[in-house]
Amino acid sequence: MKVIKSIDETLFVEFDDENANTTISGVPVMFMSKKTMSSLCMGMIGALGKGARPLLYTSGYNAGCKSAPVVIKQWDCKNLDERLKATIQQFARYGWLLLKEVTLSEDGNEITCKVEKSFESLAYNRKSETSVCYFLEGFLCGYMEIVFNKKNLVCEETTCQAQGDAFCQFVIKRKFWKE
Repeated sequence: MKVIKSIDETLFVEFDDENANTTISGVPVMFMSKKTMSSLCMGMIGALGKGARPLLYTSGYNAGCKSAPVVIKQWDCKNLDERLKATIQQFARYGWLLLKEVTLSEDGNEITCKVEKSFESLAYNRKSETSVCYFLEGFLCGYMEIVFNKKNLVCEETTCQAQGDAFCQFVIKRKFWKE
C-alpha cells in the first residue's frame, strides 16, 4: 500500500448548491460538528433510555456496511493489511475517532478494536455510568464485516471513555455460536 495518501487522493468533495447536495467520493453527506452529533446521541439516550441503543446500533451498522467498500475502493486496497491501514487513517480523517488497534484472535472468531476520542463519548466528560458508543458499536460491526469478509457479527463495547476508561474497546464476534 502506498504511504499515507493526501486528502485530494482519497476524498473527492463536490458541492451542488442548487440542490443542497454535497458528496464525498460520490456519497451524499452533510457536515455536522462532533459536539452536535455527540449531543444528538446523548439526547436520544436521555429520551429513550435503553431503547436508543438498537436505533443507534442499527443506524451505525448500516453506515458501516456502506462506508467500508468506499474506503477500500478509494485506497485501492489489495489485502487485509492494506484495508486495516486505510481504515485507521480514514477514521481519523472522518474525525469520528482514533482507531488505535485492531486485532483478530488466533482462532479468527473475535475482532477487538481499541478506540480513543470517540465522538459519542465526548459529551459525557468521563462521567457516564454506562458505555454509550452505540452508533460506533454498530458502525464498527458493519464495517469490520466487510473488511474481514465475515457475516453475522455482533459488537459490544467493553470499556468506554465516557465512563472514565482510558479508551473505548469494542469486541466483535459471531452473532451465533458454532454447533
